[in-house]
Amino acid sequence: MFTLAHLSDIHLSPMPRAKRRHLLSKRLLGYVNWHRGRKFVHRRDYLDLLTRDLIERKPDHVTVTGDLVNLGLPEEFLRAAEWLHHLGPPDHVTAIPGNHDAYVRLHPERGTRHWQPYMEGNAAGEALFRTPDTGFPFVRRYGDIAIVALSSAIPTMPFIAAGKLGRPQLDYLASALDTLGREGLFRVVLIHHPPLPGQAGWRRGLRDATKLREVLRAHGAELVLHGHDHAQTVHELDTASGTALIVGVPSASEAVEGQSPAARYNEYMIERSGDGWRVEMVGRAAASNEHVWECERRILRDR
Repeated sequence: MFTLAHLSDIHLSPMPRAKRRHLLSKRLLGYVNWHRGRKFVHRRDYLDLLTRDLIERKPDHVTVTGDLVNLGLPEEFLRAAEWLHHLGPPDHVTAIPGNHDAYVRLHPERGTRHWQPYMEGNAAGEALFRTPDTGFPFVRRYGDIAIVALSSAIPTMPFIAAGKLGRPQLDYLASALDTLGREGLFRVVLIHHPPLPGQAGWRRGLRDATKLREVLRAHGAELVLHGHDHAQTVHELDTASGTALIVGVPSASEAVEGQSPAARYNEYMIERSGDGWRVEMVGRAAASNEHVWECERRILRDR
């Protein structure tokens, strides 16, 4: 059995002090929005509570599907790198960017490059699929489990939180899925934005969701994990190799009064079952900033 943990939408706080020159962009609106409300929603104490719980449960691997930062300030990326290091070493944790991690155009050396060890294929994955020069998708293999990591993060105009993969990344994804499928591996696709058409509106959705759906249908996948909507969702998609599970997870730091559970992460227990797979999902949520509880246990697939 392989245990895979999934967190998303970290929105690491507290916010670093912003210099005036950093706010001469879309960041200004985000900075005001953060201090008028979002800083009361995304709580570091909730995130730290879930992180401790996850580390204590010792999953085989951890995935983080984006939005580690808020405004894309250079200091935020350094702090996010420290948080990832606390979560685990790069061979134990896979991360991808979200729209907040591409909030504005920023040279990679000052941004997500700080997380590069967490955003690259491992030797076993590279042996099956070589990462393109663009960096995505990359593949990590752990025994019978193959993680295919995508980036839907693009800079956008104010009030827009949309994402896009682009034709080259979709073509590479199709090739990777075919190769991993021929090896008989359990394919886990990571993306920040919800991957199916209609899951998010135009301002927040994946621009090429229809094209991604067609790639998944034609080439197959077993599990697709995403964030962005800050909600727990489960969808199924018929593909050439069987049913693909599409699962979204809430924010790992969100604490909304009256909403239970708020902050949450999921664990997936994956094992072979006959000529198929068995997948059990366990939700771990922060009922308060004091303890974590099992809010859901559900068998998503059995062959």
